[in-house]
Amino acid sequence: MNGSHRSSHRRLAALVAVAGVAAVLAAAVGPARAALQTASGSAARVVLGADNDNADNTFIQPAGVAAKQHMENTDLLLGSPYGDLLVGRKGSDVMDGGYGADVLVGGPDKGTPNSDVIFGGYGGDINIWAPGDGDDAFVGGPGYDVHINSPVALTPDGELATFKQYGRELPHALIDKQATSCSVEAVPAQQGLGFDYITRFLGANGNVIVTIRLKNVELLVCNSAQPGMARFAVLRGPAPQLVERPVSRFAGTLLGAVLGA
Repeated sequence: MNGSHRSSHRRLAALVAVAGVAAVLAAAVGPARAALQTASGSAARVVLGADNDNADNTFIQPAGVAAKQHMENTDLLLGSPYGDLLVGRKGSDVMDGGYGADVLVGGPDKGTPNSDVIFGGYGGDINIWAPGDGDDAFVGGPGYDVHINSPVALTPDGELATFKQYGRELPHALIDKQATSCSVEAVPAQQGLGFDYITRFLGANGNVIVTIRLKNVELLVCNSAQPGMARFAVLRGPAPQLVERPVSRFAGTLLGAVLGA
């Protein structure tokens, strides 16, 4: 077993110990669904939250037991060393991309609770917060990590739509021609929160909808009202500024593919 696999298994063991739930490890090819899921194999994978740890699951919540035993659709998702797409779907999920360039999407959620804790792990990762998701936290980790605030393309039944590029499945952030926007500010040390910045997703009238906490994240991408444009902020220093730039400047990169460049 090489070092990256040992590290992945150590993180998985830690998550299990903290959550106190049984692990279901899938090695099948193709999209995976389980309450606790780990990506495996030798290529990028799609890992989907199963949303099956809930009151309707009579194994978790036995008939006649009044005390709450379920975790309201909480999933634990762990990526592989190769770069994966992790999608939490419903519930307040915990996601760890592990190694590789991962794309992480906490939602799309349908109801509450919906606050996700997301770790990018090693590598340049992209986290997408989309409307319908809750107040999340994203810790990028080592590497150049990007957080995107944007609606995403959905299937007719409300699930995340994906397309294939660079030999992997990717979501599409609907970043331009949007009435919504976002803001960013540094977290004062005296707050004792442990995060570097917060970004607030703003409605069309400027009202605050959610707050996302960021740590070890280098770039923030927000909606623009202009076609083919997005707003970018390099997360450095006490007052990062959002600047409008063409999405096309990222063409030929993983970020450009997610942004539709």
